[in-house]
Amino acid sequence: MNLLLNLATLETAERQMLRQNWGTFVAIGALFAILGVVGLVFVGLATLVTVLFIGWAFAIAGFAGVVHAIIRKGWSGFWLDLLCGLVTEFAGIFIILHPLEGASFLTAIIGVVFLVGGIFRLGAGVAMKNPYAGWFVVHGLVSILLGLMILSEWPDTIAWVIGTLVSIDLLMDGFRLISFGFAIKQQAEPSSEAIPATTPTA
Repeated sequence: MNLLLNLATLETAERQMLRQNWGTFVAIGALFAILGVVGLVFVGLATLVTVLFIGWAFAIAGFAGVVHAIIRKGWSGFWLDLLCGLVTEFAGIFIILHPLEGASFLTAIIGVVFLVGGIFRLGAGVAMKNPYAGWFVVHGLVSILLGLMILSEWPDTIAWVIGTLVSIDLLMDGFRLISFGFAIKQQAEPSSEAIPATTPTA
């Protein structure tokens, strides 16, 4: 996995700081990987949880938008803010009350997100200098393939596609963080040059 990392881009101060916190990367990566495995085992549940999470996120965001519009009423953008908030809230409520229909719609949306996100990850891994360069390329390619798969099979596989794709994405992020944490831990400590001893002269 270290072949996918480019630690040469890190400054000395960055390496020292990251080495002190390598366990955090491993712990978060392990959590992501465990959630990914659980999602693959209980893929139907993962799909339902993802759909409901998105539904509640839409509902809460829409409610906040409506409240914000009412509090800030009196300016030219009031009706636009209110309308956007209501549409978002109703979309969230619809997804919560009708998760199957919501899953069908979200399946297409997630497919597009995976495809676009994969293209950006691939471009970032190729064009930008960062210690995750190799992982970004691999993650980008996997995301593009998953996006194409979900769009080509929609809507026949809505029961498992969302949970599977989200779980695989969690696994990829988990492996990336774990490999980075252990790689930065194994980096040699900066050697301090010994100060030569001086002998007193008579």
